[in-house]
Amino acid sequence: MTKIVADDLQNDEVSTLVEYMTAVSSGQIAQHKKLVEVTGLSNTKIKFLVKKFLYTRHLPGYRVLETAGNFEIVRLKPEEKRTEQHETLSPTMLPESIGLGGLPRWGKPSDMIEWEGQPPPTRKERYKKQ
Repeated sequence: MTKIVADDLQNDEVSTLVEYMTAVSSGQIAQHKKLVEVTGLSNTKIKFLVKKFLYTRHLPGYRVLETAGNFEIVRLKPEEKRTEQHETLSPTMLPESIGLGGLPRWGKPSDMIEWEGQPPPTRKERYKKQ
């Protein structure tokens, strides 16, 4: 005798599972609240039928766990997405603090030269064979 524990399923889903198993298989199936007892079927056949039931009922969040000949239908809960707070990094030693105040720095975006509608210069061809 194999037991299927379906604590995560709703009561109507458990009764639907029992109806499905009796219709598809030749084993004897009995339901006690959310516990289903199956006799006359192999464990691989039971696991296959339970997986097929979950697939046909469109229950993708449920999985079948097998422990010591007993099966359990478990609902997988997705992990909560946490928003990570990124640290704003700053240099530990500024150039002014170590006596390098006169070093050139990166330019501001406003200092960049714009092409004013002209394409950038093309690459010169070298050693062109004729």
